[in-house]
Amino acid sequence: MLEVPKVSVILTVFRRTAFLAEALQSVLDQTFQDFEVIVTDDSRTDAIRAISESFGSERIRYRANAATLGVALNLRSAVAEARGKYVAILNDDDAWEPEFLQRLVGPLEEDSERVLAFCDHWIIDGSSVIQKEATEISSRMYGRIDLQPGVVEHFDQFAVIRNGVPLAMGSVFRIDAFDWERLVKEVAGAYDYWITCLLAASGKLAYYVPMRLTRYRMHGAMETTRLAPDKNNNLVFINESLLRGNMFPGLRRDLTRRYALALFLVGNDRLRFNQKRQARDYLGRSLRLAFDKKAFAWFCLSYLPAPLISLLVGHRAR
Repeated sequence: MLEVPKVSVILTVFRRTAFLAEALQSVLDQTFQDFEVIVTDDSRTDAIRAISESFGSERIRYRANAATLGVALNLRSAVAEARGKYVAILNDDDAWEPEFLQRLVGPLEEDSERVLAFCDHWIIDGSSVIQKEATEISSRMYGRIDLQPGVVEHFDQFAVIRNGVPLAMGSVFRIDAFDWERLVKEVAGAYDYWITCLLAASGKLAYYVPMRLTRYRMHGAMETTRLAPDKNNNLVFINESLLRGNMFPGLRRDLTRRYALALFLVGNDRLRFNQKRQARDYLGRSLRLAFDKKAFAWFCLSYLPAPLISLLVGHRAR
């Protein structure tokens, strides 16, 4: 057994194997070597175990859940077994640059008031080729292009409203910064944003390293490409929880707008799957919070016959 590591790297996996070896190799190639790797498999896939064990590294520990838990609880179960002072999450289809851990652990070691250190990232395709234009667009969209290095001013606004922290593959944070029981299944694929909110709610500091130290992969099998009527339910849950808990009083107006948008997105999804009554409920709730022409149009659309809705929605989707 290795000595207690400084960092627990949690690598979440569900069925996919195409990029797993590359992700694991990028962890093992770190210049900072005081870490353990927990591969947490939510699908009990023999191929995932085989890839994990093929490295023959005592740093890598494979674990599998007895039953599928969903990504949020899969992560929480792995953290319960983690031994590190810090946590770094890596998706099975992403990869780190060699200095990722070294650059991000340092600022946390310097000041105990810093709960999170994060960086920028490259965007790569399914062949691991860097997409420079997409990378620049992403950095600008999420506010990192002009973000000053060091302690982040107005961390709550940057994290919660701008969603500027790439937590799931571009950060290191303190394992004891929040109560992990608050990571519930309802947050689903938005677990990274929810954790970012919990870190921001701690009232402590975040530190930005203005380097692209990780690679975020865009490909056809991404979770973001999945279509489902409940895909955005997690955004409704999160925004509703932030408002009900009054976690960020100074951001209440912005959070209300985000909540209205989340309700609209779910209504949109429901209508695309011909669930008219449910769609109307979500769209109506969205409109009561903040009137929006697009939400109103989709609300009216929900009263049309199903074949006409399919025709109109299909036309809008193209």
